[in-house]
Amino acid sequence: MKRVAILFSGQGSQYVGMGKRIYDNYSIVKDCFTQASDILGTDMARLCFESDKHELNSTENTQPALLLTSVAAYQLLQSQTDIRPDYMAGHSLGELSALVCSGVLTFEDGLKLARARGLAMANCGNDQVTGMYAITKLNKEQVISVCNQSAEFGKKFIIANYNAPEQHILSGDIGTIAELTDNVKELGGALIKLNVSGAFHSPYMQQAADDFKQVLSDIQLSEMNVPVIANIKAAPYFDLNEIKDSLVQQIISPVRWSESVNYLLNHGMTAFIEAGPKDVLKKINQTIAPELSAYALDSEEDSEKLTQELADEIAAWKNKPDLIGKLMATAVSTRNKNWDETEYNNGVVASYQQMKEIYEQTTEQNKVPSDAQIQQAFELLVKIMDTKQVDKQEQYQRVHQVIRSAGFEQSVEQILPQLANAK
Repeated sequence: MKRVAILFSGQGSQYVGMGKRIYDNYSIVKDCFTQASDILGTDMARLCFESDKHELNSTENTQPALLLTSVAAYQLLQSQTDIRPDYMAGHSLGELSALVCSGVLTFEDGLKLARARGLAMANCGNDQVTGMYAITKLNKEQVISVCNQSAEFGKKFIIANYNAPEQHILSGDIGTIAELTDNVKELGGALIKLNVSGAFHSPYMQQAADDFKQVLSDIQLSEMNVPVIANIKAAPYFDLNEIKDSLVQQIISPVRWSESVNYLLNHGMTAFIEAGPKDVLKKINQTIAPELSAYALDSEEDSEKLTQELADEIAAWKNKPDLIGKLMATAVSTRNKNWDETEYNNGVVASYQQMKEIYEQTTEQNKVPSDAQIQQAFELLVKIMDTKQVDKQEQYQRVHQVIRSAGFEQSVEQILPQLANAK
């Protein structure tokens, strides 16, 4: 079976008319647009389908519109397939969409944060002095070499996006960056000015980061039900406590997209589904891993192809063993208090992978899990919670909740005697 990651689009993917095909055909999408319009006090259907390019491309409009269309696309996919992704990731703004769809943020808070983030970034730009350039046809080492030829590298400009092996974005003082043109051409590359309003993902956005931090301070976070990759470290969040700071730092830090994709590949992902407008991430990812199965939900053709090529996975999602699924969800959503990365990888990541293998074995064969598989899954959950340093009383409560919600006949004490005294 394929292991699936859901990826969410970032700024630059927007276009007038985005989301209209699914809006016209599915009530779940219309409901998302109606909710978003009420929350933001803006007719989001008009903004996405009928506004002019200038209005939609205003950063304070672009970002909530992208989050809305991305979340709506994912919710539609979920309603049709009961999809159970292994990971989620989002490019820049798309990380907010991932956090909404993973359960960390409510849809309402996600929209409000996207609007606030866009407004803060817009207010930090529009100075006609700073901006962004793409460097293509050069690898990472060549880009760094070119940048190091300027004494202003790291001061007036930085590498803001590591998108693909031969696609990088520079951000900062546009006059200084433009001086690199001849050096880039000498190596066979191209330097292309982007139509953006500021030096995003660079220290020039510090005021935007400060403003966004204030807005974030009032937001309540919930437990994650699917692991999410953080842009700034190209690895999953270990704990809810790091999310707010990471989102603030992301505004002034490089997007490590190529590394994020490689993390997913190294952890067994074999199919990427892009939720959001266009197919920008699909194209980028295919330059990183051409052999990958990649789908963009904005494409009707891709959506049909996905349904055909992931037919076995969809059948398994729809008929998943409920108990194992609940144990996996509990493993992901339990708060982590252990910051030792080696212990986390051995005790949490590896154990979750073993639990996932039990799930896949039973779904592939369309069988009910055996008693031995169920016992192993429970033991793996305890190992994960022990590694995360969850106290025994909370462990007992979480296991008891799974047992009750799954309608399982045995008690906690019968399955896990080691928790008998933790009631």
